[in-house]
Amino acid sequence: MKIERWARLGVWVWLVLLTACATPEPRTVPSSNEWSGRLAIQVLKDPPESLSANFELQGSAQSGQMVLLSPIGTSLARLQWQAEYARLEQGQEQVVGTSLQNLAARLTGTDLPIAALFDWLAGRPSEASGWQVDLSSHAQGRITAERRLPAPVTVLRIVLDR
Repeated sequence: MKIERWARLGVWVWLVLLTACATPEPRTVPSSNEWSGRLAIQVLKDPPESLSANFELQGSAQSGQMVLLSPIGTSLARLQWQAEYARLEQGQEQVVGTSLQNLAARLTGTDLPIAALFDWLAGRPSEASGWQVDLSSHAQGRITAERRLPAPVTVLRIVLDR
């Protein structure tokens, strides 16, 4: 009986020492160039076009990826880009190009100010030809931008997850 007790005690001591030596995994802190939330784009032409989706975005205007998701989490589209290369995947269709700007326009139906958009997401004002941005609610995770010229009028709304 005593040997059995010492054996169990030895096993417990060994387990405690083993777990004490284990290195915990570092916590991942969200990067300053990662965003997620919801976006809505309205292009006010005849007939009007709109896009509304959840999104996950990583990177910068130079390289990164964005996934558009339905409200239930189904992947609607994926954009990946690097300098001189961009790829759009929608369902079984893949389109490869040299410009994120062109593939983003193909996806959304309008030209978006890609470089300025990354500044806006970070809460920094940035000029974009024809666009007026409202960052007054950025602290609450809301961005609104509108383009009047060139026509058609386009409205972009973003709600960031906090």
